[in-house]
Amino acid sequence: MLLLMKRLIVIMLMLASAAVWAQDVVRDSVPAKADADTAEENVIGGRVVKYHQSKEQNVLGAPIYYDRFGNERGAKRPADNQYRRPERHYLNSLRNRYNSFFFEMEGLFGYSDLAWGANFTYLPNRWGVYGSALFGIHHDYLSVGPALRLSSSEGGVDWHLYSGLMVGRHVGGEIGFRCAAPRSGGGFCWTSASLGMAVVNGRSFVTCGMSLELSALLTLPVVLFW
Repeated sequence: MLLLMKRLIVIMLMLASAAVWAQDVVRDSVPAKADADTAEENVIGGRVVKYHQSKEQNVLGAPIYYDRFGNERGAKRPADNQYRRPERHYLNSLRNRYNSFFFEMEGLFGYSDLAWGANFTYLPNRWGVYGSALFGIHHDYLSVGPALRLSSSEGGVDWHLYSGLMVGRHVGGEIGFRCAAPRSGGGFCWTSASLGMAVVNGRSFVTCGMSLELSALLTLPVVLFW
């Protein structure tokens, strides 16, 4: 009888140990709820996969524009953390800011000759070309050469520097400046003025030009009160 009771106790202890061991195995085999940002799948021989959750919010609102110095347009003071646009950003294009075509009535004035005509400039970006044709009392003059835009993409006035060869009866040279209004429709400038100096055969001349719109404004009072 005593021997039978000892065997029952041993069997019950073995069953209890087996139940506890089974619970531990089940507890270890159930995957815990991992954090979405740092979860890793711990599988022997398997691939470890990390899951990351974006923390950015997609908020709709008015766009913010920056100038080339990284300051928010319309802000009262510069931003602390300045953002600088890339050098080749599309907003830095001079084509979007200024005109590309310039046409002016031009005059040449000097002690030895007077001439009238026109000049034309094509300046799509930083560099361009210009040419003029002037018809004088004694000689006619033709000039051609490169044109350089001095203004940046944030400027309010379009400044040019032009210089080239001038051919009359002899060969000479011309250099001058032009100021023009910012971009208008179609890229053709209606408001510009230029002032320069030319030297041909050792004789100096002053050249000045005005766009069609400025020429009309200046000649209108003369026509009305003539």
